[in-house]
Amino acid sequence: MKDWEATFRAALKERWKCYHRTLKRCLRKFSQKSVHASRVETRRLLSLVELLDVFLGRGRSRVEKARRILKRHMDAFDPLRDTQVQLLVLAEHGRRFPETKSLQRMLTKREARCLERAARRMKRVKLDSLQKVLRRLDRQLKQMRKSAARRTRRRSAVLKSLRDVYTRTVELQRAMDPGAASTIHRTRLAFKKFRYMMEAIQPLFPEISPGRLTAMQAFQSMMGEVQDTEIFLARLDKYTRGQEKRAKMLARFRRWLLAQHTSQICYCLKHADELRAFWPLQDGKEGRNVSFTRRRRASLSQ
Repeated sequence: MKDWEATFRAALKERWKCYHRTLKRCLRKFSQKSVHASRVETRRLLSLVELLDVFLGRGRSRVEKARRILKRHMDAFDPLRDTQVQLLVLAEHGRRFPETKSLQRMLTKREARCLERAARRMKRVKLDSLQKVLRRLDRQLKQMRKSAARRTRRRSAVLKSLRDVYTRTVELQRAMDPGAASTIHRTRLAFKKFRYMMEAIQPLFPEISPGRLTAMQAFQSMMGEVQDTEIFLARLDKYTRGQEKRAKMLARFRRWLLAQHTSQICYCLKHADELRAFWPLQDGKEGRNVSFTRRRRASLSQ
């Protein structure tokens, strides 16, 4: 039988190293790539901490403290990340829509402001405090290995936590409404948590293959594109509000962006049921997951 406690201790150590490394790189240069990498590693570490919350018992103040620190990190980068994504869209389609040059200039200035705010907020994130919390968790995991009688119960609690997150994601997926992009966004957030928890327990279950995790990333990106376009539309509407000349100039770009949004929602709803294929602990089959990834790549190349 695999040693769950040792696996989680190793995962905790590795995720802390990745989190710290990507954060330092991001603080040196707030590029779109470095910000994205830092946010991903923050979510991975947060998901593991939340999984350990179940493993170690509810009501652990140290776990809640770590959760608050990591969430402050993600919140600090949210406006910057959205602005950088919007600038990437304009960089890709700027020739097709030359009228967006003024919008691009506005977003470039906004990016600089978001950079300053993110840097100030990140200075208030107490990494030493977070590291102390993780060290305490590591010591507790080491001590709990000595209690063989509680192992089965603890491991059942971990799987129950994972199943609860998956069940909640399926419930949100069933409630997805093409007229309310926020329902897709809520499903994506729940699915993201499930995906990163799956990564954490991957060494314990051969059913959680690299192909399955790759397909999950593609599934998550599908829903993420809907949210990104939704936010861009809101930013564009704010930019043109009360500016009739500006709104008229950017009307063609807005129609294109709205068409993209509609297409993304339709694609997302068409493949939403494939979420059911991602629960790994039944038959270990992953054919549907891999085929989803291939279809996803094909659609992106069109």
